[in-house]
Amino acid sequence: MKKFNITGTCIPKRHYMVDISNKLDQIEKLVEEGSYFTINRPRQYGKTTTIFMLEKRLSRSDYLPIFISFEGIGDLAFEEEGAFVKSFLRQIKKEVRLKEKWIVDFIKEYNTIESFDDLDEFIDDLVIKVDKKVVLMIDEVDKSSNNQLFLSFLGILRNKYLRANMGKDYTFHSIILAGVHDVKNLKVKLRPDEEQKYNSPWNIAVNFNVEMSFNPKEIETMLREYKDGKGIEIDIPQVAQRIYYYTSGYPYLVSKVAKVIDEDILTDKEKRNGN
Repeated sequence: MKKFNITGTCIPKRHYMVDISNKLDQIEKLVEEGSYFTINRPRQYGKTTTIFMLEKRLSRSDYLPIFISFEGIGDLAFEEEGAFVKSFLRQIKKEVRLKEKWIVDFIKEYNTIESFDDLDEFIDDLVIKVDKKVVLMIDEVDKSSNNQLFLSFLGILRNKYLRANMGKDYTFHSIILAGVHDVKNLKVKLRPDEEQKYNSPWNIAVNFNVEMSFNPKEIETMLREYKDGKGIEIDIPQVAQRIYYYTSGYPYLVSKVAKVIDEDILTDKEKRNGN
């Protein structure tokens, strides 16, 4: 039986969810355009769920989405260049083994990778080898946003993006970074000998203007699914408006209020009525 979820990623088969098709349409358009961008919103704002749903959608078309999280990379990986690139490849291998098993064997050929130069070459070979548009999605980038290795990693992606636009390199078709803060504002030295000249390693990113909060009409889609699943009668538009009034559409609070109504208020009412 489905429930309202307030912890972790929402799964359509297990949870009552707001229909975010319109939001996914807008994000997919950015991907189609080959944009690099950051989804930066507060905690529990539906970032991971949105990327998860986008991944499922892209997997059904001519894309190979690779969805990893820096939360799954240990702290030691951010202390040394070789450890970072090995961890990065390990994350990709875990992600694709159920989608494109042959890529796992392909990645094993790069077991000796030790530097960002090696990683640069790996990305070239991967993009050339795959007959789909490769989309890299990284969640929880905040974990490493103050780390020089991470900034250097972004610098590599930035350089490959610029060179690919000039027809001189290969790189990911689109990259999505998700976190609380916008890494577009981070600064890094472009060369070690520079003292004052700083530039953002992610200034290639386009603005992400998709509204992530839920409006009343979107909340109605979740309530409609709940109504049909429970077989109860509720005034969907009215309840959706009240939930929106108290939550301003904040995804976590929308699900929390609905969960309280379902598991506390309605359940207690049923008990009092002897049902």
